[in-house]
Amino acid sequence: MVRPFVPEEVLFRQIHPHSLEKGEPSSDRFRPYANDQNQMSVDRSALTTAAESHTLYVANGKLSAAVFGLAVAELSAESIPCKADPLTAKDDQLENAAHALADYSAHSEKAQKNIAKKLKQLAIARGCLHSSVEA
Repeated sequence: MVRPFVPEEVLFRQIHPHSLEKGEPSSDRFRPYANDQNQMSVDRSALTTAAESHTLYVANGKLSAAVFGLAVAELSAESIPCKADPLTAKDDQLENAAHALADYSAHSEKAQKNIAKKLKQLAIARGCLHSSVEA
C-alpha cells in the first residue's frame, strides 16, 4: 500500500552542480525539463532522508551537489499535485521506493517558470537539506 502524502511532508529535489551558485539553486531546478512530460522527480521524506536520497541519486550515475526540499502543501498551493512513483531496479538503475512526481501538466511553460521562481524562494528559506560540497 502506498503511504498517502500529507501537507507537511517535504519532497527532496536534487541540485546539479552547474545549477548551484554560491549555495543557491537556480529556479529551473524547481520545474520539469522539456523531456520530463511535465513531471518533476522528487523523493519523499516520509520514506527516505535527504542524505539517503542524494546517495542513491549519485549511485545511479547522476550528479548532485545538494538537496533542497519543498513541502507537499507548497506545491499544492500552486496547483501541483504529487503522486508516488516508486522506481524498480533495472540493469542501470537501483530501486528507489521513495521516488515521486510533482505534476505540472496543468500549467503552461511560462507559468511553470514563474512557479519555479516562487518555489525556489521557499526551498531556499527551508535551507539546504544535504550537501556534497565541502565548505
